[in-house]
Amino acid sequence: MPAKSKAQRRLFALALQFKRGEIAASEVSNEVKELSKLPEKDLKDFASTPEKGLPENLMPTNIPGMGDVELPGDPGSLNSFDGQAVGSGDIPFNLSDDEDSKKKKKNWLLSFNEYINK
Repeated sequence: MPAKSKAQRRLFALALQFKRGEIAASEVSNEVKELSKLPEKDLKDFASTPEKGLPENLMPTNIPGMGDVELPGDPGSLNSFDGQAVGSGDIPFNLSDDEDSKKKKKNWLLSFNEYINK
């Protein structure tokens, strides 16, 4: 299987050299030592890939940024959050619905004293 990037090809070449005893164990990382446990044929397939046309690494470099940071409200005033609703914003909050649902729900959690007295 050919390497997907120059960095991957070089890593497999380093693991192949370590497997053959051309590099001392003190000169390579634990990742290279683990990689060298693969069969020599697999290491050779990756290491022998020509570098021409391969990207330097597999990480994409053209990922756009998230844009400018925008704070809610007016960050310059002391009352910048007065007009905003409290909550996560994913579910509209309706007080009358919430009171009805509280009446219907059973409380399954016990307080510490209730737990001790059982």
